Amino acid sequence: MTKNTLFMQMLVSRGIVGEESAEMLDEKYGEDTFAVLMHLVRAGVADRTLLGRMWADSNGTDYVDLGSVMRRGEIVRRLPESFAARHHILLMHRSGSSIVAALSNPTDPDVIRQAEDIAASSIQPAFAFPEEIEEAIEIEYRSEEQLADLSRKIVTETLPIDDIGELTREQLHKVAGTQAVVGFVQTLLLLGLRDRAGEIHIEPADEKIRVRFRIDGMLQDRCRMEKIHFVPVIARLKILADLDIAERNAVQYGRVNLKLPTRTVAFRLCSVPSVWGERVVLRIEGQPVTGDVPDLYGPSFAGSIRDTLKNIFEAPQGIFLVTGPAGSGKGSALLAVIDHLKKAGLSITAIEDAIEYRVDGITRIRPDKAAGFDFITALKSCIWQDSEVIVVGNAGDEEKAKAVFQAALTGRLLLATLDAGNAAQAVARILDMGVKPVVLASSLLGILSQKLVRRICERCREEYAASEEEMENLFRGHGKEARFYRGRGCRSCNFTGYCGTIAVHEILCPDEKMRSMIARGDSMYDVYEHAGKSGFQTMRYDGLKKVLRGLTTLDEINRAVNSGG
Repeated sequence: MTKNTLFMQMLVSRGIVGEESAEMLDEKYGEDTFAVLMHLVRAGVADRTLLGRMWADSNGTDYVDLGSVMRRGEIVRRLPESFAARHHILLMHRSGSSIVAALSNPTDPDVIRQAEDIAASSIQPAFAFPEEIEEAIEIEYRSEEQLADLSRKIVTETLPIDDIGELTREQLHKVAGTQAVVGFVQTLLLLGLRDRAGEIHIEPADEKIRVRFRIDGMLQDRCRMEKIHFVPVIARLKILADLDIAERNAVQYGRVNLKLPTRTVAFRLCSVPSVWGERVVLRIEGQPVTGDVPDLYGPSFAGSIRDTLKNIFEAPQGIFLVTGPAGSGKGSALLAVIDHLKKAGLSITAIEDAIEYRVDGITRIRPDKAAGFDFITALKSCIWQDSEVIVVGNAGDEEKAKAVFQAALTGRLLLATLDAGNAAQAVARILDMGVKPVVLASSLLGILSQKLVRRICERCREEYAASEEEMENLFRGHGKEARFYRGRGCRSCNFTGYCGTIAVHEILCPDEKMRSMIARGDSMYDVYEHAGKSGFQTMRYDGLKKVLRGLTTLDEINRAVNSGG
């Protein structure tokens, strides 16, 4: 790197460092101004993105945040991985007749010229931080072919034993530590990140082991393994998750942390015994497309839903539930609510058995039953310390549900999630768990229910003429006109026509009559019917509005949401 006087001047003119500090940095790092940039980033002197843009501006190039920029695999792999890693360069996508490339040194003409010769295309350089390029290379160059090759190598590296299922604990540790097994698991996890998967499923069958990724809510095959490969791979995952590798007949939960240059990605692991062996599911936390906290003002939340939420939290006392099936994004929706409440300056405490989300500005408490600090004790301490908002995670067991709804009568706001198909089912489930109807009626502020549907790929979205069947399905014979959209299918969406997910919602806020109905034990059918007459709108209604906005398709709404909800 060379001296960049303009960057140093920009630091002073924008008030990021004073003149004296700039002189000290200049003296310390001399001709290597890039070292000044990295020092400021590590020290947190200013926002990383701001510093990146300033550096790019001072070099006459653009800045790219690789965590949010879409890459196209066939473009990325025009350069050999060894060349990309050696020169800190990542090809991303086409822009006109050129390929946009991220470089840690976008002013190096020799690297750009070599890359253009190899890629057979002109290159438009942009600046990205070197560790971000390293991470992107580590992820983007993984492939199913590598996975298959490593799978074949497992056989040659494992112990010469007839029945691998009878390995001792010591032999399992030895097998799980071989280069092929370690490489296979690492590649599998990186592939999950590359493909934006929310989950990785490893499913044993009679003869083969199937590996599938859940992408945008749908399971897709990735590879098949021989049964002899299965035990070493599961053993490796269990070691990473700090689980008992010799126990194969009990459900086990753990957490695998994958360290990358800029972050650590957590994979929540669940192992369940089945007829053909252990079935393992890894749930990936914090994926860029599916893991972002939704904004109450973003496209996920309709204006009517957002306005209702804002009204609920104007004078919050009671319990507010976010419900939906497993994997429906309840946690992300709850974070959107927390983010909204944070801006109001409220004191927020979260009681969590497992810290699944990292959110600044809230106090986090992890109960420890062995130490006598169980959930009930933690909840009482939050009330005593006068926390205005208490986040309690999933309220899905009887003891916890009763305690939470009782605590909601103390004048605080409690937030919880619950597995339920819709708002009415949530009310029924709460009553089934033994919460008294009068307590539920008195404490319930509202229920936000949601399901996820696949989002139309923005890169290949097209308008089309709706069929008579679709018009009838949507408008029930009222004869309205509408524009419909779908994805043609492209490389960006793996030719599915969908990329990412979006939630469809319904929100149930009990009025006085509904509270009376719940308190005296009226049927959920009657409660739901009253809600409909009072303006309650179902998830299907919200989904159809998103169809008309071109966010998803009618097929997706029909798949995810039945006509009743």
